[in-house]
Amino acid sequence: MGSYYTWNYKIQYTNIMIRTLLLSVIFLFTSCKGNTSKIDMSQITSYQSQVNTFQSDSLLLGIQDKIYNAFVQSLMSKDNKSLTELSFKLEELNKEKQQNLILYWRSYLQFYASIYYLKINNKETAEKEVDKGVDWLKNMKNKNSEDYALLAMLQGFSLSFEKGMKTPLISSDAKKNAKQAIVIDSTNLRAYYVYASNDFHTPSKYGGGKEAEEYLLKAISLPSQKVKNEYLPSWGKEQAYEMLIKLYIKKEKWESAKKYYQEGIKEFSESYTINQLASKLVGK
Repeated sequence: MGSYYTWNYKIQYTNIMIRTLLLSVIFLFTSCKGNTSKIDMSQITSYQSQVNTFQSDSLLLGIQDKIYNAFVQSLMSKDNKSLTELSFKLEELNKEKQQNLILYWRSYLQFYASIYYLKINNKETAEKEVDKGVDWLKNMKNKNSEDYALLAMLQGFSLSFEKGMKTPLISSDAKKNAKQAIVIDSTNLRAYYVYASNDFHTPSKYGGGKEAEEYLLKAISLPSQKVKNEYLPSWGKEQAYEMLIKLYIKKEKWESAKKYYQEGIKEFSESYTINQLASKLVGK
């Protein structure tokens, strides 16, 4: 499977993520601790139990790869037909069964739909696509760790677009939701990866860059899935390795960068995004 962020097409939002003075207040005075709302564990949806209801449904089997492949096909053909058709099928399935797991994958698809429209220079539609996914997840009842992690990721990506006075609030929410994902499931690597990504992309003058290393190291120490299941999410580990290597390159910690490059490329030998970092480590 290709890189989840697909860095060839990723819009770097570091330079446009923080544009108002209000954001300094958010990051200087809002800590993660104490910033998560009280969780009623009995109301959290278990996707493992939902999977049993989809065993006979071929659409959700390998859905993560299906979404990525539809994205790649759309890029290659310069036509969003593949993404649109898969989106429609998921929408119809959701109408029929109304399960959180289906809504999760619909929201995940919105991320790739947004990147597609960015690639064809339709920024207005790209923003609408990712915001749609954010809204679906925000309104979802009984969210679990995976839902909060994906919500935080989409919120972070939405900052690729000018959000004006909403920027600091979205940034704060993304951080809070990533932390919520960890509180619910301390073994969810995607929760740690998304939290680290939020910190990685936050400028140091606003308190960023202090926790990314710790959370990325935690992410790569965890399995992509506790039990292999083609219906459930497995993304995040490849991206965590890539970001960790970039972090060490940025800090000029070359031995650590090379160590985790070797680890990452061993586990994800076909990863374009990890492989492309090799040139930065030559002679170091």
